[in-house]
Amino acid sequence: MSRRIGQVVSDRYVLAELIGKGGHSEVYRALDRQGGPNVAVKVLQDEFAGNEEYSVRLVREHRVMTLLVGTSAVRVRGLATSPDGAVCLVMELLSGRDLDDDLAAIEAAGRRMSVRRLVDVLSPIVDTLEKAHGLGIIHRDIKPGNIYVLSSDTPVDVRLIDFGLAKIKNARPLTRDGMIMGSPSYIAPEVWKGDGSILDFRMDIYSLGAIVFRALGGRVPFDSPNIRDKVKLITTAPRPSLRALRDDLPEGIDAWVEQVLAIDPDQRFRKVRAAFHALLDCLDAVDGPTASPPGEP
Repeated sequence: MSRRIGQVVSDRYVLAELIGKGGHSEVYRALDRQGGPNVAVKVLQDEFAGNEEYSVRLVREHRVMTLLVGTSAVRVRGLATSPDGAVCLVMELLSGRDLDDDLAAIEAAGRRMSVRRLVDVLSPIVDTLEKAHGLGIIHRDIKPGNIYVLSSDTPVDVRLIDFGLAKIKNARPLTRDGMIMGSPSYIAPEVWKGDGSILDFRMDIYSLGAIVFRALGGRVPFDSPNIRDKVKLITTAPRPSLRALRDDLPEGIDAWVEQVLAIDPDQRFRKVRAAFHALLDCLDAVDGPTASPPGEP
């Protein structure tokens, strides 16, 4: 049991249950002593709690989420302080499961996500990224695990979560040159190459393309048990055929994959909205959903 269970943050939120753990932080379900709804509280792990860089990351994450209010970014309630002085981020408490779990369940059943479901899930994410990019914000960790599908009465309600690696235009860089952060299967080639001069919003566009490939094809675009081999594939190999994995998709899908996953970011779509609209135009030839997630019609 975490030593933080039972702690009261900012004399208001009681940490009740550990619900998530990342590389540097932990997320707790917390009770509001003022009678409000339960919340999620993100706290740095003990070994990072006194580290200025990671404390600044949490403050910056709060800033980014505040700028994206009104989008599908997870709702932020404010910054707080733990009894031992650690910076905490208070957010809405989500109920549901992330897209990675959704895809794993579909793949385990030998199926693929339907085109209709994919479009419903990604549309609000694209809206959020479009606003973020317009504000000079790059998420830098777009992956299925950071897209949360809520349990709700509406057909699809999603949140884009974890802005801990987000980069803000003109803000002091927090990631040291040459440091690679993120989920390997969704990291753009230019990140692996370490050329900081060309790292921009096109990183997020690549990651979105990798998500589409996995959702429709049942596997990530480039895979190998050896990280060196995986990186070599991502940075040098021909772009894979999605239609070879799903022949019900139109022929044009592979041209879209070539562009969205281009090794050279200059050959990639320049806007996330343009990439998504090109995908929709291509998939418009599909007559209807060919598979559905568990429990869906």
